[in-house]
Amino acid sequence: MSIIQFNIDHSKNGPYDEFYTPSEAVRMIVPFIPPNVKTIWECTAVEGSQIVEVLRSLGYTVIATHMNDGFDFFRYEPPSYHMNITNPPYSLKDKFLKRAYELGKPFMFLLPITSLAGTKRNQLFREYGIQLLIPDQRFNFKKDGSGAWFQTSWFTWGLCLEKDLNFIQINGDEFRCAA
Repeated sequence: MSIIQFNIDHSKNGPYDEFYTPSEAVRMIVPFIPPNVKTIWECTAVEGSQIVEVLRSLGYTVIATHMNDGFDFFRYEPPSYHMNITNPPYSLKDKFLKRAYELGKPFMFLLPITSLAGTKRNQLFREYGIQLLIPDQRFNFKKDGSGAWFQTSWFTWGLCLEKDLNFIQINGDEFRCAA
């Protein structure tokens, strides 16, 4: 499907929130997860979630919930976890960010880089702060193998990164901050 046709379909159908996180997007963030984090909440986990699978394969305990299973992120919180890592529905990014800040736990949200704009988000970022992990390439989110037409970044809070904007070079399975 061409980008033009996708955008036409998108405008006809409303928000399209099914962007499946590829494993390389998850592997990219692992070096930045604080060492004291053992239990991670993935609050939008679907079957086959790469966030869940990759992190579990690396020894993390992952609490995988989804609102379709009765675990609404806006009303539910697991009794014990250290941070939240998810790829939230983009049409709900304001609500997800607001709730994450209210919970007070470190988080990493994979969002379009354009999420820096917006009155509500700007107010949240000014009040609480935000740091980004910005990959040097776009990720392929679609199950059909087509690539994204937009750049995403990991919007993070509570990680103690040295800089607010961290440009990440991706070379195979190697990830490092660009100087």
